[in-house]
Amino acid sequence: MSRRFLPAIWAFTLLFLMMQVPAMAVTYVVAPFSVSGAQGYSYLGQAVPSMLTSRLYLQGQFEPSSRQDAALKEKAPASRDAASAMARKFGADYVIWGSITVMGDQASLDVSALSPDGKVWKEAATSPVNALIGGLQNVADSINIEVFGRTDVVRAGGSAGSPSSAFLMNESRGRVQDGAYLNPSLRYQGTEDDRAQIRSQMLGFECLGMEVGDINGDGKNEILLLNDNSLNAYVWQNGNKLVEIGEYRLPSSMKPVLVRTFVQDKKNYIILSGYSKSDTAAYSQVLQFANGKFNVVARNVRRYLNVVKIPPLYASTLIMQDSDRSKVVSGAVYEGRISGDDVVRGGKLSNLPKQATVFNFAWIPADKGKRGDHLALIAENETLVTYDARGNRVAGTEDTYSGSSVYVEGDRGIGALSSSGESSDAVLYYVPMRMPVVDLDHDGRYELIANKPVTTAGKLFSNYRTYPQGEIHAMLWNGMGMELLWKTRRIKGTVCDVAVMDANNNGKLDLIVAVNSYAGLTTGIKTRCAVYLYPLDTTKVNAKPNYQE
Repeated sequence: MSRRFLPAIWAFTLLFLMMQVPAMAVTYVVAPFSVSGAQGYSYLGQAVPSMLTSRLYLQGQFEPSSRQDAALKEKAPASRDAASAMARKFGADYVIWGSITVMGDQASLDVSALSPDGKVWKEAATSPVNALIGGLQNVADSINIEVFGRTDVVRAGGSAGSPSSAFLMNESRGRVQDGAYLNPSLRYQGTEDDRAQIRSQMLGFECLGMEVGDINGDGKNEILLLNDNSLNAYVWQNGNKLVEIGEYRLPSSMKPVLVRTFVQDKKNYIILSGYSKSDTAAYSQVLQFANGKFNVVARNVRRYLNVVKIPPLYASTLIMQDSDRSKVVSGAVYEGRISGDDVVRGGKLSNLPKQATVFNFAWIPADKGKRGDHLALIAENETLVTYDARGNRVAGTEDTYSGSSVYVEGDRGIGALSSSGESSDAVLYYVPMRMPVVDLDHDGRYELIANKPVTTAGKLFSNYRTYPQGEIHAMLWNGMGMELLWKTRRIKGTVCDVAVMDANNNGKLDLIVAVNSYAGLTTGIKTRCAVYLYPLDTTKVNAKPNYQE
């Protein structure tokens, strides 16, 4: 054979051998799941990963790490960094981990997947304990389709899937054209590296409420955080740090429920609303802040107070309502005015539905060029109900919103939730979280911002308030009901308040969320809170959400 043919033969042989070598399969490792619930369900921490491992397997393409069994001896990852370390340790491209919460006969699954490029996909699912395998199959299908990008998988009761773009999970598929809508985290896109959200340091108390506003008249906003014992004032500095500038120790007999700022006659006031621990009657105060100190203006106001925006001018208005031991609140809602060392009653608010209290409603201005304001109200069962300007009910939701852990205590009666069973005479009325109303995209349509707790136990037990996670939803009135416009990524912990202001005084609006982190009774770690900022770049809101899929 001529030597000139040898190189060609060698090249052909090499190509033939390469064709016989199968492509390397993508590998994954499923970590142990953390389990919360009765001791008898602890086995799920190992059983669920085993079931997921088999349901994600596709020979030659997606296979578990060769050290999958060893991985089950590890602890469940507590963060993305821990999951990334597990991927390196066990030589896997993807890491899947999560938690299971069993309450009664219901199981809640929270599953995360870390991709090779560092993005984290998340999904929450609930199912009866006796149907947990079906719930796991649904989660496995979602991972196969949305994380692995498989098109051969058919969802239960559905069609073959396709990979999502950057794990887009907004229920309304709020994709936009020509740029981001306000903030990447509001589309379930982006990562923390995008600085789409900024978190303060953890503070060593459970937050009951938050307010953002100018409390000392210097033209800059401060952040107020309320807890059982004190009201603390902070300024946002150095990018992500809350620096305390003052503290007010609450009266020992006062149980606080909310804090608001209010301007009257060019003077800046702080409104504290709560009730007396001794007789459960309303007990509110009015403060001012100057030279680093809180000063009491009205010390003992025996009505509940709040600050809301009222049509037609939508100026911030101080409102008040009497208290009642059995019904929590009593009588109509009135305007209020600070007069000397007291708050005096003004005119009655008109066109409020009977279900309205000083705590539970927000007015939504009519769309630009149209007539007719609407009122959004959190009903007794915590669904969101919409009324027209005459007080007639026009829509309602099945989902619950604005759930909080802040309550007013009273006797058993109308308008409150039982705290400890039907035999108890005590009731807890949970105070709905505020619902800011803003026109962020300057299109003449106003968005209602509301907290959406994500929980299974909360659906089973009316007094369960340690929500494992939540979302902030922005909704528009579409003529038929409240339509979801955008929502944040899942927020781990219990959201305790939300506001839209310029928190760090940089000239840009922020979505501000106060969050409590509960470590559990057996950990020895106290409940802590933090404040999240989502900078809203309204200068780039020239792209409208595109709902056409």
